[in-house]
Amino acid sequence: MKTDKLRALWRDWRTPFCSALIAGLLAHGYAFANKLLNHDEIESLFGKGATVTSGRWGLELVKVLFPDWSMPWIYGILSLLLISVACCLILSVLDIRSAPMRVALPAIITSFPALTGVFCFMFTSSAYAWSFGLAVLAVFLFCKGGLRRTLLGAVLLVLALGIYQAYISLAASLLLLVMIRDTLDGEKPVFEIVRFGVKALAMLLGAVALYYLITLLVLRVTGAAFNSYVTENVNGAVSLPRRVRMAYDAFTYIFSFRNFSLITSEASRYLHIALLGLTLAALAGLALRGRRVLNAALLAVLVLLLPLSICCMFLIMSQESIHTLVMYSFVCVYLLMGLAAERVKGGAKWLCLPLCLVVLGNVYFANKCYLKMTLQYENARAFYTVLASRVERTEGFDEDCALAVIGRQDNLLHSFPELDTELFMGVNRDLVNIYSRENLIRYYLGLDIPFADEAELAELAEDPRVLAMAEYPYDGSVQKIDDRIVVKFG
Repeated sequence: MKTDKLRALWRDWRTPFCSALIAGLLAHGYAFANKLLNHDEIESLFGKGATVTSGRWGLELVKVLFPDWSMPWIYGILSLLLISVACCLILSVLDIRSAPMRVALPAIITSFPALTGVFCFMFTSSAYAWSFGLAVLAVFLFCKGGLRRTLLGAVLLVLALGIYQAYISLAASLLLLVMIRDTLDGEKPVFEIVRFGVKALAMLLGAVALYYLITLLVLRVTGAAFNSYVTENVNGAVSLPRRVRMAYDAFTYIFSFRNFSLITSEASRYLHIALLGLTLAALAGLALRGRRVLNAALLAVLVLLLPLSICCMFLIMSQESIHTLVMYSFVCVYLLMGLAAERVKGGAKWLCLPLCLVVLGNVYFANKCYLKMTLQYENARAFYTVLASRVERTEGFDEDCALAVIGRQDNLLHSFPELDTELFMGVNRDLVNIYSRENLIRYYLGLDIPFADEAELAELAEDPRVLAMAEYPYDGSVQKIDDRIVVKFG
Protein backbone atom coordinates (compact mmCIF):
# COMPACT_ATOMS: atom_id res chain seq x y z
CA MET A 1 0.00 0.00 0.00
CA LYS A 2 2.80 2.42 0.91
CA THR A 3 4.59 1.58 -2.33
CA ASP A 4 1.43 2.38 -4.30
CA LYS A 5 1.12 5.72 -2.50
CA LEU A 6 4.72 6.58 -3.24
CA ARG A 7 4.26 5.70 -6.91
CA ALA A 8 1.13 7.86 -7.06
CA LEU A 9 2.98 10.71 -5.37
CA TRP A 10 5.87 10.43 -7.83
CA ARG A 11 3.48 10.42 -10.80
CA ASP A 12 1.92 13.60 -9.41
CA TRP A 13 5.19 15.31 -8.53
CA ARG A 14 7.63 14.20 -11.22
CA THR A 15 6.84 17.01 -13.69
CA PRO A 16 7.18 19.95 -11.26
CA PHE A 17 10.09 18.30 -9.44
CA CYS A 18 12.05 17.71 -12.64
CA SER A 19 11.21 21.18 -13.95
CA ALA A 20 12.45 22.76 -10.70
CA LEU A 21 15.59 20.64 -10.69
CA ILE A 22 16.53 21.29 -14.34
CA ALA A 23 15.94 25.05 -14.13
CA GLY A 24 17.84 25.19 -10.85
CA LEU A 25 20.83 23.36 -12.31
CA LEU A 26 20.88 25.64 -15.36
CA ALA A 27 20.79 28.71 -13.15
CA HIS A 28 23.06 27.64 -10.30
CA GLY A 29 25.11 24.66 -11.49
CA TYR A 30 28.19 26.84 -11.95
CA ALA A 31 27.99 27.96 -8.32
CA PHE A 32 27.78 24.30 -7.24
CA ALA A 33 30.88 23.32 -9.21
CA ASN A 34 33.08 26.27 -8.18
CA LYS A 35 34.08 27.93 -4.93
CA LEU A 36 32.69 31.46 -5.31
CA LEU A 37 33.56 34.14 -2.77
CA ASN A 38 32.23 37.37 -1.36
CA HIS A 39 32.70 39.13 1.95
CA ASP A 40 30.56 36.85 4.15
CA GLU A 41 31.51 33.69 2.28
CA ILE A 42 35.19 34.41 2.93
CA GLU A 43 34.54 35.10 6.59
CA SER A 44 32.29 32.06 7.17
CA LEU A 45 34.19 29.34 5.35
CA PHE A 46 33.96 27.22 8.52
CA GLY A 47 30.82 28.64 10.13
CA LYS A 48 27.21 29.75 9.72
CA GLY A 49 27.88 33.43 10.36
CA ALA A 50 25.93 35.26 13.07
CA THR A 51 23.45 32.81 14.59
CA VAL A 52 22.07 33.44 18.09
CA THR A 53 23.04 37.12 18.09
CA SER A 54 20.97 37.71 14.93
CA GLY A 55 17.98 35.78 16.29
CA ARG A 56 18.84 32.77 14.10
CA TRP A 57 19.26 30.18 16.82
CA GLY A 58 17.95 27.58 14.36
CA LEU A 59 21.23 27.91 12.46
CA GLU A 60 22.92 26.39 15.48
CA LEU A 61 20.46 23.48 15.44
CA VAL A 62 20.88 22.65 11.75
CA LYS A 63 24.62 22.23 12.22
CA VAL A 64 23.71 18.64 13.12
CA LEU A 65 22.41 18.14 9.57
CA PHE A 66 24.71 20.56 7.73
CA PRO A 67 28.16 20.87 9.37
CA ASP A 68 30.12 24.11 9.34
CA TRP A 69 31.94 23.59 6.06
CA SER A 70 30.97 25.68 3.09
CA MET A 71 30.83 22.90 0.48
CA PRO A 72 29.31 24.21 -2.76
CA TRP A 73 28.56 20.93 -4.53
CA ILE A 74 27.00 19.04 -1.60
CA TYR A 75 25.13 21.97 -0.08
CA GLY A 76 24.12 23.31 -3.48
CA ILE A 77 22.55 20.03 -4.60
CA LEU A 78 20.90 19.44 -1.21
CA SER A 79 19.44 22.95 -1.24
CA LEU A 80 18.08 22.56 -4.75
CA LEU A 81 16.51 19.19 -3.91
CA LEU A 82 14.84 20.64 -0.81
CA ILE A 83 13.40 23.59 -2.69
CA SER A 84 12.27 21.37 -5.58
CA VAL A 85 10.27 19.27 -3.10
CA ALA A 86 8.90 22.49 -1.61
CA CYS A 87 7.76 23.52 -5.12
CA CYS A 88 5.69 20.33 -5.34
CA LEU A 89 4.13 21.06 -1.95
CA ILE A 90 3.28 24.60 -3.06
CA LEU A 91 1.47 23.32 -6.14
CA SER A 92 -0.39 20.82 -3.95
CA VAL A 93 -1.42 23.54 -1.48
CA LEU A 94 -2.74 25.77 -4.27
CA ASP A 95 -4.13 22.84 -6.27
CA ILE A 96 -2.43 24.00 -9.48
CA ARG A 97 -3.10 21.19 -11.94
CA SER A 98 -2.47 22.45 -15.48
CA ALA A 99 0.62 20.97 -17.10
CA PRO A 100 2.02 24.33 -18.39
CA MET A 101 1.88 25.87 -14.90
CA ARG A 102 3.35 22.75 -13.28
CA VAL A 103 6.36 23.22 -15.56
CA ALA A 104 6.76 27.01 -15.53
CA LEU A 105 6.09 27.89 -11.87
CA PRO A 106 8.60 25.50 -10.24
CA ALA A 107 11.22 26.61 -12.78
CA ILE A 108 10.66 30.23 -11.77
CA ILE A 109 10.97 29.41 -8.07
CA THR A 110 14.33 27.61 -8.43
CA SER A 111 15.82 30.11 -10.89
CA PHE A 112 14.57 33.17 -8.97
CA PRO A 113 17.19 35.85 -8.13
CA ALA A 114 16.54 35.49 -4.39
CA LEU A 115 17.83 31.91 -4.59
CA THR A 116 20.84 33.18 -6.54
CA GLY A 117 21.46 35.38 -3.52
CA VAL A 118 21.21 32.37 -1.23
CA PHE A 119 23.81 30.48 -3.25
CA CYS A 120 26.15 33.47 -3.19
CA PHE A 121 26.29 32.78 0.56
CA MET A 122 26.84 29.06 0.19
CA PHE A 123 27.71 28.55 3.85
CA THR A 124 24.05 29.02 4.85
CA SER A 125 22.40 27.82 1.62
CA SER A 126 21.31 24.38 2.82
CA ALA A 127 20.04 25.80 6.12
CA TYR A 128 18.01 28.48 4.33
CA ALA A 129 16.61 25.90 1.90
CA TRP A 130 15.58 23.83 4.91
CA SER A 131 13.90 26.91 6.40
CA PHE A 132 12.10 27.55 3.09
CA GLY A 133 10.85 23.96 3.05
CA LEU A 134 9.72 24.09 6.70
CA ALA A 135 7.71 27.28 6.02
CA VAL A 136 5.99 25.65 3.03
CA LEU A 137 5.34 22.44 4.98
CA ALA A 138 3.83 24.50 7.83
CA VAL A 139 1.33 26.01 5.38
CA PHE A 140 0.63 22.59 3.87
CA LEU A 141 -0.20 21.10 7.29
CA PHE A 142 -2.32 24.07 8.30
CA CYS A 143 -4.38 23.81 5.12
CA LYS A 144 -4.99 20.12 5.81
CA GLY A 145 -6.94 21.20 8.89
CA GLY A 146 -7.23 19.79 12.37
CA LEU A 147 -5.79 20.97 15.66
CA ARG A 148 -2.78 18.64 15.62
CA ARG A 149 -1.75 19.61 12.12
CA THR A 150 -2.21 23.29 12.94
CA LEU A 151 -0.04 23.04 16.05
CA LEU A 152 2.60 21.04 14.19
CA GLY A 153 2.55 23.58 11.38
CA ALA A 154 3.08 26.39 13.89
CA VAL A 155 6.03 24.56 15.43
CA LEU A 156 7.61 24.00 12.01
CA LEU A 157 7.13 27.67 11.19
CA VAL A 158 8.86 28.64 14.45
CA LEU A 159 11.80 26.43 13.47
CA ALA A 160 11.85 28.03 10.01
CA LEU A 161 11.97 31.51 11.56
CA GLY A 162 14.73 30.38 13.90
CA ILE A 163 16.84 29.73 10.81
CA TYR A 164 15.79 32.70 8.66
CA GLN A 165 13.11 35.12 9.81
CA ALA A 166 12.26 36.45 6.34
CA TYR A 167 10.33 33.33 5.35
CA ILE A 168 7.38 34.47 7.48
CA SER A 169 6.48 36.48 4.37
CA LEU A 170 6.47 33.31 2.27
CA ALA A 171 4.11 31.52 4.68
CA ALA A 172 1.79 34.53 4.95
CA SER A 173 1.65 35.02 1.16
CA LEU A 174 0.93 31.34 0.48
CA LEU A 175 -1.95 31.41 2.98
CA LEU A 176 -3.34 34.48 1.25
CA LEU A 177 -3.11 32.70 -2.10
CA VAL A 178 -5.10 29.78 -0.67
CA MET A 179 -7.83 32.25 0.28
CA ILE A 180 -7.68 33.85 -3.17
CA ARG A 181 -8.04 30.41 -4.78
CA ASP A 182 -11.09 29.57 -2.66
CA THR A 183 -12.64 32.96 -3.40
CA LEU A 184 -12.15 32.49 -7.14
CA ASP A 185 -13.67 29.02 -7.08
CA GLY A 186 -16.70 30.20 -5.12
CA GLU A 187 -17.36 26.77 -3.66
CA LYS A 188 -16.88 27.92 -0.06
CA PRO A 189 -19.00 30.56 1.67
CA VAL A 190 -17.31 33.91 2.17
CA PHE A 191 -17.67 33.53 5.94
CA GLU A 192 -15.74 30.25 5.86
CA ILE A 193 -12.92 31.80 3.84
CA VAL A 194 -12.69 34.74 6.24
CA ARG A 195 -12.69 32.34 9.20
CA PHE A 196 -9.80 30.47 7.57
CA GLY A 197 -7.96 33.78 7.23
CA VAL A 198 -8.50 34.65 10.90
CA LYS A 199 -7.20 31.23 11.96
CA ALA A 200 -4.23 31.59 9.60
CA LEU A 201 -3.41 35.02 11.02
CA ALA A 202 -3.64 33.61 14.54
CA MET A 203 -1.29 30.79 13.60
CA LEU A 204 1.22 33.21 12.06
CA LEU A 205 1.12 35.60 15.01
CA GLY A 206 1.35 32.71 17.45
CA ALA A 207 4.39 31.33 15.63
CA VAL A 208 6.07 34.77 15.61
CA ALA A 209 5.34 35.25 19.33
CA LEU A 210 6.70 31.80 20.19
CA TYR A 211 9.77 32.40 18.04
CA TYR A 212 10.42 35.68 19.86
CA LEU A 213 10.01 34.08 23.29
CA ILE A 214 12.41 31.28 22.37
CA THR A 215 14.87 33.85 21.04
CA LEU A 216 14.79 35.80 24.30
CA LEU A 217 15.22 32.56 26.26
CA VAL A 218 18.19 31.51 24.12
CA LEU A 219 19.81 34.92 24.58
CA ARG A 220 19.27 34.71 28.33
CA VAL A 221 20.69 31.19 28.62
CA THR A 222 23.71 31.85 26.42
CA GLY A 223 24.39 35.33 27.78
CA ALA A 224 24.45 36.69 24.25
CA ALA A 225 22.79 39.87 22.99
CA PHE A 226 21.39 41.01 19.65
CA ASN A 227 24.16 42.22 17.34
CA SER A 228 24.26 45.68 15.78
CA TYR A 229 22.62 44.44 12.57
CA VAL A 230 19.47 43.70 14.58
CA THR A 231 19.52 46.61 17.02
CA GLU A 232 20.25 49.22 14.34
CA ASN A 233 17.75 47.95 11.78
CA VAL A 234 14.58 47.11 13.72
CA ASN A 235 11.88 49.63 12.82
CA GLY A 236 10.88 50.35 16.41
CA ALA A 237 10.76 54.12 16.02
CA VAL A 238 8.72 54.10 12.79
CA SER A 239 4.93 54.26 13.01
CA LEU A 240 2.87 51.32 11.73
CA PRO A 241 1.17 53.34 8.93
CA ARG A 242 4.60 54.44 7.74
CA ARG A 243 5.84 50.84 7.76
CA VAL A 244 2.81 49.72 5.75
CA ARG A 245 3.47 52.43 3.21
CA MET A 246 7.13 51.35 3.00
CA ALA A 247 5.99 47.80 2.23
CA TYR A 248 3.70 48.90 -0.60
CA ASP A 249 6.33 51.32 -1.92
CA ALA A 250 8.88 48.50 -1.97
CA PHE A 251 6.51 46.29 -3.95
CA THR A 252 5.88 49.10 -6.44
CA TYR A 253 9.60 49.80 -6.83
CA ILE A 254 10.20 46.20 -7.89
CA PHE A 255 8.12 46.89 -11.00
CA SER A 256 9.10 50.53 -11.54
CA PHE A 257 12.83 50.46 -10.78
CA ARG A 258 13.60 46.69 -10.74
CA ASN A 259 14.55 47.03 -7.07
CA PHE A 260 16.52 44.07 -5.62
CA SER A 261 16.98 42.76 -9.20
CA LEU A 262 13.99 40.46 -8.74
CA ILE A 263 13.14 41.50 -12.29
CA THR A 264 16.35 40.92 -14.17
CA SER A 265 16.22 43.28 -17.16
CA GLU A 266 14.41 46.32 -18.50
CA ALA A 267 12.64 44.23 -21.15
CA SER A 268 11.56 41.82 -18.44
CA ARG A 269 10.20 44.75 -16.44
CA TYR A 270 7.77 45.64 -19.23
CA LEU A 271 6.83 41.98 -19.54
CA HIS A 272 6.12 41.79 -15.81
CA ILE A 273 3.98 44.93 -15.89
CA ALA A 274 1.98 43.53 -18.81
CA LEU A 275 1.51 40.15 -17.10
CA LEU A 276 0.47 41.80 -13.84
CA GLY A 277 -2.02 43.98 -15.68
CA LEU A 278 -3.49 40.99 -17.52
CA THR A 279 -3.66 39.03 -14.28
CA LEU A 280 -5.55 41.80 -12.48
CA ALA A 281 -7.92 42.11 -15.45
CA ALA A 282 -8.51 38.35 -15.41
CA LEU A 283 -9.13 38.40 -11.66
CA ALA A 284 -11.60 41.26 -12.05
CA GLY A 285 -13.46 39.35 -14.78
CA LEU A 286 -13.52 36.19 -12.69
CA ALA A 287 -14.74 38.11 -9.64
CA LEU A 288 -17.61 39.71 -11.52
CA ARG A 289 -18.65 36.41 -13.07
CA GLY A 290 -21.89 35.29 -11.48
CA ARG A 291 -22.33 38.72 -9.84
CA ARG A 292 -21.24 37.49 -6.45
CA VAL A 293 -20.67 40.82 -4.76
CA LEU A 294 -19.25 39.48 -1.50
CA ASN A 295 -16.79 37.22 -3.32
CA ALA A 296 -15.69 40.09 -5.53
CA ALA A 297 -15.19 42.39 -2.55
CA LEU A 298 -13.24 39.75 -0.63
CA LEU A 299 -11.06 38.98 -3.66
CA ALA A 300 -10.23 42.68 -4.05
CA VAL A 301 -9.18 42.90 -0.39
CA LEU A 302 -7.07 39.75 -0.58
CA VAL A 303 -5.27 40.86 -3.75
CA LEU A 304 -4.57 44.23 -2.15
CA LEU A 305 -3.14 42.49 0.92
CA LEU A 306 -0.79 40.28 -1.11
CA PRO A 307 1.88 42.98 -1.67
CA LEU A 308 1.83 43.67 2.07
CA SER A 309 2.36 40.01 2.93
CA ILE A 310 5.14 39.70 0.34
CA CYS A 311 6.93 42.73 1.78
CA CYS A 312 5.94 42.23 5.42
CA MET A 313 9.59 42.32 6.57
CA PHE A 314 9.38 46.09 5.99
CA LEU A 315 6.97 46.14 8.96
CA ILE A 316 9.85 44.98 11.17
CA MET A 317 13.18 45.99 9.63
CA SER A 318 14.55 49.22 8.19
CA GLN A 319 14.49 49.69 4.45
CA GLU A 320 18.30 49.67 4.26
CA SER A 321 18.55 46.21 5.84
CA ILE A 322 16.24 44.49 3.32
CA HIS A 323 18.07 42.79 0.48
CA THR A 324 17.43 40.33 -2.32
CA LEU A 325 17.49 37.19 -0.15
CA VAL A 326 14.66 38.55 2.00
CA MET A 327 12.35 38.98 -0.99
CA TYR A 328 11.95 35.32 -2.00
CA SER A 329 8.21 35.63 -1.28
CA PHE A 330 7.87 37.69 -4.48
CA VAL A 331 7.51 34.36 -6.30
CA CYS A 332 3.93 34.43 -5.00
CA VAL A 333 3.18 37.01 -7.70
CA TYR A 334 3.81 34.30 -10.31
CA LEU A 335 1.67 31.87 -8.33
CA LEU A 336 -1.15 34.43 -8.40
CA MET A 337 -0.73 34.65 -12.17
CA GLY A 338 -0.96 30.86 -12.37
CA LEU A 339 -4.14 30.75 -10.27
CA ALA A 340 -5.80 33.32 -12.51
CA ALA A 341 -4.58 31.73 -15.76
CA GLU A 342 -5.91 28.29 -14.82
CA ARG A 343 -9.40 29.74 -14.49
CA VAL A 344 -9.40 31.41 -17.90
CA LYS A 345 -9.92 29.20 -20.93
CA GLY A 346 -6.52 28.60 -22.54
CA GLY A 347 -4.92 30.96 -20.03
CA ALA A 348 -2.35 28.49 -18.71
CA LYS A 349 -0.98 27.80 -22.19
CA TRP A 350 -0.76 31.50 -23.03
CA LEU A 351 0.95 32.33 -19.74
CA CYS A 352 3.51 29.53 -20.00
CA LEU A 353 5.58 31.17 -22.76
CA PRO A 354 6.16 34.54 -21.03
CA LEU A 355 6.91 32.76 -17.76
CA CYS A 356 9.49 30.64 -19.57
CA LEU A 357 11.05 33.88 -20.82
CA VAL A 358 11.22 35.02 -17.21
CA VAL A 359 12.96 31.76 -16.32
CA LEU A 360 15.45 32.29 -19.15
CA GLY A 361 16.18 35.80 -17.87
CA ASN A 362 16.67 34.45 -14.36
CA VAL A 363 19.08 31.79 -15.61
CA TYR A 364 21.18 34.36 -17.48
CA PHE A 365 21.16 36.74 -14.54
CA ALA A 366 22.26 34.04 -12.08
CA ASN A 367 25.17 33.07 -14.30
CA LYS A 368 26.11 36.72 -14.75
CA CYS A 369 26.29 37.11 -10.97
CA TYR A 370 28.41 33.99 -10.62
CA LEU A 371 30.70 35.15 -13.45
CA LYS A 372 31.12 38.48 -11.68
CA MET A 373 32.03 36.73 -8.43
CA THR A 374 34.57 34.61 -10.27
CA LEU A 375 36.21 37.62 -11.91
CA GLN A 376 36.15 39.61 -8.67
CA TYR A 377 37.91 36.78 -6.87
CA GLU A 378 40.56 36.42 -9.56
CA ASN A 379 41.05 40.17 -9.40
CA ALA A 380 41.34 40.18 -5.60
CA ARG A 381 43.59 37.12 -5.55
CA ALA A 382 46.05 38.75 -7.96
CA PHE A 383 45.93 41.99 -5.95
CA TYR A 384 46.54 40.33 -2.58
CA THR A 385 49.12 37.92 -3.97
CA VAL A 386 51.25 40.89 -4.96
CA LEU A 387 50.57 42.49 -1.58
CA ALA A 388 51.61 39.31 0.27
CA SER A 389 54.81 39.20 -1.77
CA ARG A 390 55.62 42.80 -0.85
CA VAL A 391 54.91 42.05 2.82
CA GLU A 392 57.30 39.10 2.83
CA ARG A 393 60.01 41.17 1.08
CA THR A 394 59.72 44.09 3.51
CA GLU A 395 62.98 44.83 5.28
CA GLY A 396 62.88 43.43 8.80
CA PHE A 397 60.10 40.92 8.15
CA ASP A 398 60.43 37.98 10.57
CA GLU A 399 58.39 35.47 12.56
CA ASP A 400 57.53 38.06 15.24
CA CYS A 401 55.83 40.46 12.82
CA ALA A 402 52.08 41.00 12.57
CA LEU A 403 50.26 42.48 9.58
CA ALA A 404 48.41 45.77 9.94
CA VAL A 405 46.35 46.85 6.93
CA ILE A 406 45.17 50.44 7.30
CA GLY A 407 42.16 51.62 5.28
CA ARG A 408 40.10 50.09 2.49
CA GLN A 409 41.13 48.90 -0.96
CA ASP A 410 37.82 49.35 -2.82
CA ASN A 411 39.20 51.95 -5.22
CA LEU A 412 42.10 49.64 -6.13
CA LEU A 413 40.07 46.60 -7.20
CA HIS A 414 38.14 46.53 -10.47
CA SER A 415 34.41 46.59 -9.73
CA PHE A 416 33.36 45.10 -13.10
CA PRO A 417 30.68 47.64 -14.08
CA GLU A 418 30.46 45.69 -17.34
CA LEU A 419 28.47 43.12 -15.33
CA ASP A 420 25.84 45.34 -13.74
CA THR A 421 24.39 43.77 -10.60
CA GLU A 422 24.11 46.99 -8.61
CA LEU A 423 20.44 46.41 -7.72
CA PHE A 424 21.22 42.90 -6.52
CA MET A 425 21.32 43.91 -2.88
CA GLY A 426 23.49 42.24 -0.28
CA VAL A 427 25.67 40.05 -2.49
CA ASN A 428 27.78 41.50 -5.28
CA ARG A 429 28.89 44.75 -3.68
CA ASP A 430 32.17 44.11 -1.82
CA LEU A 431 34.10 40.97 -2.58
CA VAL A 432 36.67 41.64 0.13
CA ASN A 433 36.10 44.09 2.97
CA ILE A 434 37.82 44.79 6.26
CA TYR A 435 36.36 41.96 8.29
CA SER A 436 36.99 39.24 5.67
CA ARG A 437 40.41 40.38 4.46
CA GLU A 438 42.30 38.33 7.07
CA ASN A 439 40.58 35.08 6.08
CA LEU A 440 41.25 35.70 2.39
CA ILE A 441 44.97 36.18 3.01
CA ARG A 442 45.24 33.25 5.41
CA TYR A 443 42.97 30.59 3.82
CA TYR A 444 43.16 31.42 0.12
CA LEU A 445 46.66 32.88 -0.27
CA GLY A 446 48.40 30.79 2.36
CA LEU A 447 50.09 33.67 4.22
CA ASP A 448 49.51 32.54 7.79
CA ILE A 449 50.64 35.69 9.57
CA PRO A 450 49.21 37.26 12.76
CA PHE A 451 47.00 40.30 12.19
CA ALA A 452 46.85 43.44 14.30
CA ASP A 453 43.61 43.81 16.25
CA GLU A 454 41.19 46.76 15.95
CA ALA A 455 42.71 48.69 18.83
CA GLU A 456 46.19 48.40 17.33
CA LEU A 457 44.89 49.44 13.90
CA ALA A 458 43.19 52.51 15.37
CA GLU A 459 46.40 53.50 17.15
CA LEU A 460 48.54 52.95 14.09
CA ALA A 461 46.17 54.97 11.91
CA GLU A 462 47.01 58.05 14.01
CA ASP A 463 50.73 57.32 14.18
CA PRO A 464 52.72 60.14 12.46
CA ARG A 465 54.95 57.54 10.78
CA VAL A 466 51.88 55.92 9.18
CA LEU A 467 50.37 59.29 8.23
CA ALA A 468 53.60 60.08 6.39
CA MET A 469 53.51 56.84 4.39
CA ALA A 470 52.58 56.74 0.71
CA GLU A 471 49.33 55.05 -0.30
CA TYR A 472 49.37 51.56 -1.75
CA PRO A 473 50.63 50.44 -4.29
CA TYR A 474 53.28 53.18 -4.41
CA ASP A 475 56.80 52.99 -3.03
CA GLY A 476 56.81 53.42 0.73
CA SER A 477 53.25 52.16 1.24
CA VAL A 478 54.50 48.93 2.90
CA GLN A 479 56.82 49.44 5.85
CA LYS A 480 57.82 47.83 9.12
CA ILE A 481 56.86 50.03 12.08
CA ASP A 482 57.93 48.58 15.39
CA ASP A 483 56.86 44.92 15.19
CA ARG A 484 54.13 45.51 12.59
CA ILE A 485 54.27 45.29 8.81
CA VAL A 486 51.98 48.18 7.91
CA VAL A 487 50.19 48.40 4.56
CA LYS A 488 48.50 51.74 4.00
CA PHE A 489 45.50 51.98 1.70
CA GLY A 490 43.74 55.26 0.97
